[in-house]
Amino acid sequence: MVPFTLRALVTDPVREWLDKATATDRRRLLNAVDAASGAAGFDAAVAAADTLIRRGDAPDMAMIGMLARRLANGTEPPAANVDLSVYDTFTTLNTADTDTFTTLNTSTGEVA
Repeated sequence: MVPFTLRALVTDPVREWLDKATATDRRRLLNAVDAASGAAGFDAAVAAADTLIRRGDAPDMAMIGMLARRLANGTEPPAANVDLSVYDTFTTLNTADTDTFTTLNTSTGEVA
């Protein structure tokens, strides 16, 4: 269980994650928050951990550090609902002629 003094300083998702985590994972998260706090401040480090945990991402040291610095500099994380349909183009090998490729745009159904 996380000490009471720290429990009051973190958000509910972080607190719940810490309560459920193994001792090793708990130590890693606390070390990551500590490392990120030096460059970005404690509040930004906890906010970064909170954001990652809410997204279902692993709150590892590199991710917490990077996101904490972005938050401390006033840079918001990118929107969660990013339209990636521009990347819905696949190149497949044409089975009739092994020297040509067919491109299929899955969002429009166009074949080129």
